[in-house]
Amino acid sequence: MATDSMTPFPGLRPFGEEEDYLFFGREDQTNDLLKLLRTQRFLAVVGTSGSGKSSLVRAGMLPALYGGTMAGAGSDWETVVFRPGGDPLLNLAEAMIAADLYDPEDAEAPFRIRATLSRSRQGLVQAVEYSDLPRESNLLIVVDQFEELFRYRGVSGKHQEQASAFVKLLLNAARTEDRSIFVVITMRSDYLGDCAHLSGLAEAVNDGKYLIPKLTRDQRRDAIVKPAAVGGGKISESLVQQLLNDVGEDADQLPILQHALMRIWDFWQQDHDEGEPVALRHYDAVGGIANALSNHADEVYDDLPTEESRGLARKVFQAITERGGDERGIRRPTRMDKLCEIVAATPEDVSIILDAYRQVGRTFVMPLEGTEITAETVVDISHESLMRVWRRLSRWVEEESQNARVYTRLSETASLYHRDLAGVYRDPDLAIALSWREQAQPNGAWARRYREGFTEAIKFLEESYETTHAEEIAKEESRERELEQAKLVASLQARAKKRLSVLLGCIAIALVASVIMYVDSLEQREVAVESRAEAEKSAAESQRLAKE
Repeated sequence: MATDSMTPFPGLRPFGEEEDYLFFGREDQTNDLLKLLRTQRFLAVVGTSGSGKSSLVRAGMLPALYGGTMAGAGSDWETVVFRPGGDPLLNLAEAMIAADLYDPEDAEAPFRIRATLSRSRQGLVQAVEYSDLPRESNLLIVVDQFEELFRYRGVSGKHQEQASAFVKLLLNAARTEDRSIFVVITMRSDYLGDCAHLSGLAEAVNDGKYLIPKLTRDQRRDAIVKPAAVGGGKISESLVQQLLNDVGEDADQLPILQHALMRIWDFWQQDHDEGEPVALRHYDAVGGIANALSNHADEVYDDLPTEESRGLARKVFQAITERGGDERGIRRPTRMDKLCEIVAATPEDVSIILDAYRQVGRTFVMPLEGTEITAETVVDISHESLMRVWRRLSRWVEEESQNARVYTRLSETASLYHRDLAGVYRDPDLAIALSWREQAQPNGAWARRYREGFTEAIKFLEESYETTHAEEIAKEESRERELEQAKLVASLQARAKKRLSVLLGCIAIALVASVIMYVDSLEQREVAVESRAEAEKSAAESQRLAKE
């Protein structure tokens, strides 16, 4: 029996602020955040990947603020929520427009706001002053996935300067007395050490840090059971215990749990008897915590229409994910137009892949279904755990990491070669690089993500091939000449041997003939001697007879 009841579990993506009625198990943490925000206008919500940082802020803290829960602040709040990405100032400007602080119809507004932000350390305060925000309103600026700032900071000196300026804007805005501005950042705990690289950030984080604690077993139970009740269903006690045991104490399992619950719920909707709760058989059918996500993502992959589209899916996911130098899986949000350049495909072909992975019930890729994807749309995976749990993607990420290493080394060597500091590539490096080019089919847009100089690198690779190929041809020709010479020598030796054999044969015949003649002469001599002796004997006998 099927049911048309809603799915109360979001899957991999974070809870949104409109889903606070489904957000359970975090009530104590929400209250702790509000208490801290009353005394610290700069707040860093820190936790491991998958610990629920974004959900806690979006579905816990924000609705509580709107409800006037924070003492002394009232309920008049405006929020600006964004991710820093590669251009944090522009992304902040666009988020302020999206929050209706500026006229969304004004095409020049993003650039005008960005110019204001860039003008001085008080640029954010000034941008708020110029906005439509009433003076008596509270403004909360939420910088989600703050760790993106550190990754882009390392790309170039320009990004580093922009990251430093961005942090100063946030810190000065949180300190201003002219406006009621609050700043909340969410950040993975493994990036805490990077804060020391930006002036003033480490101190601010230390003063206003909220490290997300692990959920207790009872809190995890609430996160499983209560949304199901809101959705009009019930989860059997045996399944609740199985889920709690399989998830264990690892905080980074929460998105995987939410995805498994979404899959279990969807399967239960399609297959359950009247009054049957969500049960272990539904859990086993989707593969359990260990396999539900990987199996689901593979199903989408297998359902893609052609082998070419499956190959394109690999390239798309490799373009929006990467492995950092410390082996951390990193999301790489990418604009649609850039994504098409990197994978060398049309927007229509790329959209087929994205649409397959962002449908309702398939929350693998952002933005979700219902949001139009344009050239400016930023495409991203919904959570880092996808890189770790989807086994196929994990292999793709490793393959991309290897491709990047091959290209980076090739580009560096090409640069040295053109300064006469290195020679051409030879095997095994040449064989590896040629195989990489054939299999990965890289282009300039892809290469720029890792290092400039793609054209120079490919030219160096081709020159290396031509040089070594010419050397191999010369060696082969030399080997052929040596072989011909060897054949000639062998032929001459064979003929000489044959002549020698004939000569020796003749000599042998002559020798035999000589021996025969010699023996014959000896025999004739012996006969002559015998004949002479016989004659002498006869003569003597005749003389004797005559005397008588």
